[in-house]
Amino acid sequence: MPAAKRPPELKDFVRTKNDSMRMLLQTVEKVIEPDVNILLLGESGVGKDYFAEAIHACGKRREKPLVRIDCAAIPADLFEAEIFGFEKGTFTDAVARKVGKLEMAQGGTIYFDAVTALTTNLQAKLLRAFQEKRFTRLGGHDSVAFDSRIISSSSTTLESLRDDLLYRINVVSLTIPPLRERREDIPQLARAFVARRKHGIDDAAMQLLVEHRWPGNVRELRNVIDRAVLLEESDGITPKSLPPLVSDPVESAAELHWTLEQLEARYIREILRQTRSNYSRAAEILGINRKTLLEKRRKYGIE
Repeated sequence: MPAAKRPPELKDFVRTKNDSMRMLLQTVEKVIEPDVNILLLGESGVGKDYFAEAIHACGKRREKPLVRIDCAAIPADLFEAEIFGFEKGTFTDAVARKVGKLEMAQGGTIYFDAVTALTTNLQAKLLRAFQEKRFTRLGGHDSVAFDSRIISSSSTTLESLRDDLLYRINVVSLTIPPLRERREDIPQLARAFVARRKHGIDDAAMQLLVEHRWPGNVRELRNVIDRAVLLEESDGITPKSLPPLVSDPVESAAELHWTLEQLEARYIREILRQTRSNYSRAAEILGINRKTLLEKRRKYGIE
């Protein structure tokens, strides 16, 4: 008989040469099995989603679903229906019962991305479900049991969260350092992204990647690699394959006598292009909220 497949381990998902990341991974190892609720903190693009996936995959609930909720992307008036589900006839378009996200995650893990985007009213309703471990579908009468591990994340301050909800979801907090503080990890990350596209990367291009500040963190690095692979006709990425803001951001802006506003406008346009005008995702990469991004878009006349 073939040997039994070993369960996933954290090292299968995350490898690092950085001391801060190593300490973080040691903490993660300690909290995977106890099944405690976890709050992931860090700048946009550092890999909070990836850590949530890794924690779920390595934990005892891995055979059950991991259900992700982007709290910033779901309109407040639709959030309850998405989370709790609804019964047939609850409203005009409710032609059949709909199972909500909490029910989908039964026995597994539910991941609240950008949890600080929740309104105070929604926070109160979620807190009640977490405390009672039960909830009721919209338009329903019977309560549904809720048994899922809760992982949440935020790239902003936590001031908008109710204290009682914060205590519930923040049994353990894990802060993921930004990419600029762990530059020794950039080469292995870059090579991993390049290898997926069956390409290589030369030393000069790699050095430029290491020196870049990566305001969008790991997500921005992946996007830059994907763009370079698409534009590069050979099998290897060179400095010419990289966007000007990475290959020589100061010189490219200075030669054109750009102002800081012009440089910001160009960067916003590039991120919107890469995200195909997904404003929520673009705002995460830029490290600002969606409202600020829309204001800057109007300010710079970005279509």
